[in-house]
Amino acid sequence: MAARVATRKTDGAVLGIHAACTLVALLLVASLAFVLDRSATEADRFGLTAERTLIESEMQHQIDAVVQYQAQLSYWDKSFAQLENGTFTDAFVQQELTDWLWKDFGFSWMIFADSSDRTLLAMENGRKAALQDGNSTLKWADDLIEKANDLYEAALVARSGGWALRSTAPDKDALTAPVPNIHAADLRMIDGRMSIVVAQAVVPRTEDIPASRRRPVFMITVKPFSDRMLRDMEDRLGVSGLGFAPLRQVPEGSIHVAMSNCSQPACMVASWVPRAPGSFVRSETLPSVIVIAMAGALLMAFIAARFGSVFSALRTSEAENRHLAKHDRLTGLLNRSGFDELLEASLASVRLHPFSLLCIDLDMFKAVNDTHGHPAGDAVLKTLSSRFAARVGDRGAVARLGGDEFIILLDRTVARDQVVAFANALIAEAQVPVPFDGQMLHVGCSIGVAFAPEHGGIAREIVPLADQALYLAKNRGRNRVQTADDLVNTDYPSQTGQAA
Repeated sequence: MAARVATRKTDGAVLGIHAACTLVALLLVASLAFVLDRSATEADRFGLTAERTLIESEMQHQIDAVVQYQAQLSYWDKSFAQLENGTFTDAFVQQELTDWLWKDFGFSWMIFADSSDRTLLAMENGRKAALQDGNSTLKWADDLIEKANDLYEAALVARSGGWALRSTAPDKDALTAPVPNIHAADLRMIDGRMSIVVAQAVVPRTEDIPASRRRPVFMITVKPFSDRMLRDMEDRLGVSGLGFAPLRQVPEGSIHVAMSNCSQPACMVASWVPRAPGSFVRSETLPSVIVIAMAGALLMAFIAARFGSVFSALRTSEAENRHLAKHDRLTGLLNRSGFDELLEASLASVRLHPFSLLCIDLDMFKAVNDTHGHPAGDAVLKTLSSRFAARVGDRGAVARLGGDEFIILLDRTVARDQVVAFANALIAEAQVPVPFDGQMLHVGCSIGVAFAPEHGGIAREIVPLADQALYLAKNRGRNRVQTADDLVNTDYPSQTGQAA
């Protein structure tokens, strides 16, 4: 009797231990499943937020680039002078609109209209179009013209004998040429394709407006998003399936950002397939949860080890993201953000540690892309990036700002009187043919040099001078070096469409 009681007590204790172990295992698994689900959810939320920010920033970057391209004509003395009689000469249309602006930048429409939306000249795909066709296109941009006109009127300041544009405060961090804030831009569906539309009054670079020319003529440009542009954006941002569609037609599994404040089902949005890092977290960690439940005695040690590996993977991922935020995905060089930080740090100690700034633009790169395709262009960029980086070594840093634009910061180990020779060596490196798919690709480069602190102690002083020296080199024949010293007593033209 006593034995049976003891046995029952033992069996009860075993069952209790089993139950307790089972309960602990279930609680551990449930707790871990909750933590994993929450981590995956937060990872997805953070990833989606970051991707939306990247897409919105990229779209704005594309708009800003079109604004810069258009400003080369709409913010130019020659354009303003041409429009004195309300139209352009045939030679101007051929040379500046067709041979330059359309061929270089691919605007599907270039329309000049007055403030009453009356078309004065319409160019469609590099050819003159009927004025009524221009008027039809303008109906999709009449609000932008009105906004541009309001900005233009607000910027006017009366002066003796006429008007002038109110100058805007310079941006010390900007690496692009300043443009008067009198433009209006947006994304619109034009001719069945999502396009960037920019409207701006045509004004001279002097920003002086004669009294007789107070009523402006507006330049309206339309730059459609091509498949190649979207694929390039996907490569830069690390997303897939990027495109435009009405809100009601966004593919299942995609996310989107609105192109305007419109929330109707017919409104156009940018959509793409998210990377969903939460799925990666789940797929990587779920097997571990099963192993943990079966491991028993090794449960806590295994959890600690597994969580350590997960957190290590997350830290590695964060480190990679920080690296990608400062480096160009294609070439591995510093990108614009990374270079801005380096430049600010170098300028902070420029009096003790002077340096040289070299702005580089590849020559004939566009011809390589047009003739051999985007992969050939990528091969050229990666090869020349390696050559430039090897040439610079530990004497400075090389950055790719975008496209075929590079910038190099050389420290004081390269003496001032050696910089031009160093730049000529870079030009020689660029002229060495690049092998690609059984062919030899030929490019070159032009270089503009500025010295700090001689030519400036802040970014908005020295960078524009190096950039101006670069375009002086292009204007003087390319594949050459010009320094900011060469700009003195030089009638330097603006960036008026130097082809790559």
